[in-house]
Parts: sequence; C-alpha cells; structure tokens
Amino acid sequence: MSSPITFTDPGSPHLTIKRRTLPCGLDVIMHHDDAAPQVCASVWYRVGSSDETPERTGFAHLFEHLFKNSEHMPAHHYDVLRRAGSSDANASTSPDRTAYYEVVPSNELALALWLESDRMGYFLPGFTADRLAMQQSVVRAERRQRYEVVPYGPERFAIALGLYPDGHPERHLTIGLHDHIQAATPEDVVDFYRTWYVPANATLVIAGDFDEAEADALVDKYFGSFPASQRPVRQMPPIPAITTTIRDQVNDKFAALRRIHRVWHGPIAFHPDEPELDILTGAWCAVGTGALWRRLVYETQLAQRVSTYTSNGRLGGEVHVSVDLKSGSDAEAVRKILDEECAKSVDAEAIARQVTRREAAAIWSLSGLARRASMLQRYALYTPEPDGLAADLARYRAVTTGSIEAAMGRWLGASKMVEVETVPIANTATAAAS
Repeated sequence: MSSPITFTDPGSPHLTIKRRTLPCGLDVIMHHDDAAPQVCASVWYRVGSSDETPERTGFAHLFEHLFKNSEHMPAHHYDVLRRAGSSDANASTSPDRTAYYEVVPSNELALALWLESDRMGYFLPGFTADRLAMQQSVVRAERRQRYEVVPYGPERFAIALGLYPDGHPERHLTIGLHDHIQAATPEDVVDFYRTWYVPANATLVIAGDFDEAEADALVDKYFGSFPASQRPVRQMPPIPAITTTIRDQVNDKFAALRRIHRVWHGPIAFHPDEPELDILTGAWCAVGTGALWRRLVYETQLAQRVSTYTSNGRLGGEVHVSVDLKSGSDAEAVRKILDEECAKSVDAEAIARQVTRREAAAIWSLSGLARRASMLQRYALYTPEPDGLAADLARYRAVTTGSIEAAMGRWLGASKMVEVETVPIANTATAAAS
C-alpha cells in the first residue's frame, strides 16, 4: 500500500488518492491511511445558497436539516452513528455546497456508505409534511439564536445588502429570511431534491483505514444501481461592480463596542489574486507585527480588536477589515488610519510570515480524517484535481510585494468599498450628536 502522504520535495505534500466516476455520475475519491482504525465518509453536493431564487432564500440550509432521515432510516441518523461508535459527524451549508460527513470505526464503513446511499436514493419515501414543519421551526430558531440576538448580527445583513444588488443570490445570507423559510412547501422540497441531490452533482470521499477492494465493492453495492444522472447547470451572475463608497450605520442592542467594518468585492476561489489578498489581510492584522494592529491597538490604542480576512467562492469573494473601537475612541481618527494603511502593501518579511502560517495551517488540516476529507472535497469542488495542496502552497510561495500591489489595484479602493458602522444602542444618542 502506498504512503498516504508523499512529497515531490520537502515542501510539496501530495495526498495519495484513487478516483473514479460511477455510471450514475457519482464522483468517488479514496484516500487510504491506516494510521488509526477509523474511516471518514464525506459527501458534498454542489448546491448552496448561491443556487437559490430571491423568492426562496434559506432553502439549501433548510434542506440540509431535512436530509437526516430516509426510507430505511426512520430514526435520526446521528443516533445510529453514535451507537456504532462514531467519533465525529456533522453537516453544513455554504453558498457553494452542502456537506455531510461521519467518522466511524473502520469496521463500520458499510454503515456509513449505506446511510449516505439511503439518503441520496431514498429520501422522498421517508419525507413528510410534519418533518418539514418541524425543521422550519428549528431553522427559524437558529436564525434568531445565531443572527438576530447576538452582537453584530445586524452588521452581517447590512454588508450583504450593500455588496449585492436585488436579485443576486448572495444578497441574503445562507440562513435565509423567515418568511421564505416558513413558506417552503413539500412540493418545493421534492423539486429541490430531484434537481440538486442527484449522484452526478455529488462527490463521495472515503478517507482512512479501509481495504480498497472491499471499499470499491461497497461503493458499487450501495451506489452502483442508481440511474444515470446529469449535473444541473448553476447560475453564474457576474461579480457586482461598486463604483462609489457605500456607507451604512446600524444600531445593535447586543454589541458592547462600536465597530467599523469595511468590505470590498474579491476574486472567485482559486483566482490568481486569491493568495495575494489572503496574505495581505493576514499581514495587516497580525498581532505584534501587522500595520493595522500596531497603529490601532498598540500605538494609538483606539481599538480593542482588529480583524481582517478574505472569503472566496464560485461567484466571487470578499475582503474584510473590521475594527472594534475602544469606548470613547474617535471614529474619524480610526477611519483616517484605515484609509492610510489599507492603501499600503506589505514587505517581504510580512509575506514570509504569512506564508509560513498558511503552510502550518495546511499541515494541521492533515492531522484529522474529517479535515483531510474536507480538503480533498474543496479542491474537487473548485479545481480539476482533488490532490491540490502542493499546487496551492506553491501559489502562496510565489506571492511578492509587487503581486500584492497589483491585486490591490484591481480589487481595493475607496470607491469600491462598503462600510458598515455598528453603534451599540445605548450609544445611539451620542453617535447622532457627534
């Protein structure tokens, strides 16, 4: 058996994989590692909130909650997995995909594959209107608990409304709107399942301790009889253009500190500018060395916290700079520093530090089966090659000050920015007077 991780050179890790496509269209990726007697089964469907219509937001996430039972699985599948000794299992929805996985003892691989097969092929016979009503209530409660009654929740909605025009699928967050969640009908569920949850729109990753011949036989047993399917066409609206600064202010009764949050549109996932902007934002807020951190937290002590990050997906990306001001700090002084520092690139030493951090995070991701399976899934989702880690790290090592400056010129600028200021509700009167 080949080693699970090989190196073409000391800095280029490759995950050993075997890949095939079943006649039904299901993409199957196997990664063998017998270091521990466990195996992870991961299924990603190429559907998320970016595939929704403006009239039915939150549906992809609602369906994720529904996808826990099937014809032969009347009990909650997490209960079955716990009894089988599962150490980890979860599901999640993003704008670009819906993910399911479970980590089980090696001798329970058949159970994991049967569970995913039964949901993929036999969801509808186990679906009822009562289940829909129950999960609508659960998802709406999740929206309240995670988005509405938490600090800086209103900011998240305001940013999306500023970045994306009416009709764009990312104008509303993945959680969706209450009215849309509640308005979902059983017919909507059936149509969504038949459109998006076909084998050709899914990737199955098996990672861990298994016999390849036995795993192949199990995959054929549980998925091989599904009829041939076609991957649905996904909408691809262009990245919206912002030509003038958009500013908004929201009052927040749960926030303790005023926050200034700036956002720019960024490139799609694996665009050539993605590493540059990632390195730039990481360098800006690095504790002790980052230019924004030094000036706002250490030198002027105007801020309690500085956070900068990027996100990138199939329809585009976002570049975020968020500052939590100390009580009594001058917001205009903070904006002046942001204007100055966000127009500057970073030097070679800062780039080297961030590349090292990126590589360390990648190596850490290799330490768990679920994280390794997720890595393979992400590369398969956005690129032709699931074993993309070495090539990805090479992109980051190629970043220079000049390439960062060029990327900044393409994406960042005052006229391309959305700024949302969060004002703690107790300080609203003070903000209005200032």
